[in-house]
Amino acid sequence: MEKLNLEDFKLIVFDLDGVILDISEAIRQSIQDSIDKYGIEVETDKIMGEIAILIEKLQCIPIPKIILNAKELLEVSFLEDQTVIKTLRIAAFIYSKFKEYKEKSGIYLGVDKIIRFLSAKNVKLAMLSNNKRTSVEQSLEKHDLKQYFLEILGANDTEKLKPEPDGLLKILKDQSISNPSEVLFIGDMKTDVQAGKAAKIKTLCVASGLNNKEELLEEKPDFLVNNTQELAEIFGISL
Repeated sequence: MEKLNLEDFKLIVFDLDGVILDISEAIRQSIQDSIDKYGIEVETDKIMGEIAILIEKLQCIPIPKIILNAKELLEVSFLEDQTVIKTLRIAAFIYSKFKEYKEKSGIYLGVDKIIRFLSAKNVKLAMLSNNKRTSVEQSLEKHDLKQYFLEILGANDTEKLKPEPDGLLKILKDQSISNPSEVLFIGDMKTDVQAGKAAKIKTLCVASGLNNKEELLEEKPDFLVNNTQELAEIFGISL
């Protein structure tokens, strides 16, 4: 596997969910609960990415806006034939179950070692998530990782969320980095790759299961790994 030279990067930006925090089981279980409750016919693995994006929207968009623009904002393939009211009801149920299950979510094995290694090498680290910043900070504090990040941006810190590049561009400005090629963004979703490309920074995608590998490859990230083990290897770390 190709190794990255850390000297090429002044800053590495991490996403939270799907890169540090393993939320795959929380999403999978919330989908299964909605199937059981509403009799929806759907293959869970095929809609993991859609549900991850849906949950991000529900976490950061005001409820009145969601209600007024439900069909547009809650656009997921398995709800296309549902009425607006039922779409809202199912989406709210999925989100409530996800929050319940997320409380039990842990971090990927070894990702804390990767973060500590990069910090010890004097690489600047930042966090960009479509979750609310308070939620991101709580998750990082829970796993004793917050102190490694110089800057943490969440959904309430920029006008536009990923896949727009606003959050990444703000971090570059805040950290006084004028050359985007000196920055690496580590994410797990198509929206992460799209945001990185729009900001003209290099992207490293972890195929952790929310978007399948084929979908991620279509976006042409600069680097792609299958799991945290390979993420460690690309930095020359032995887990």
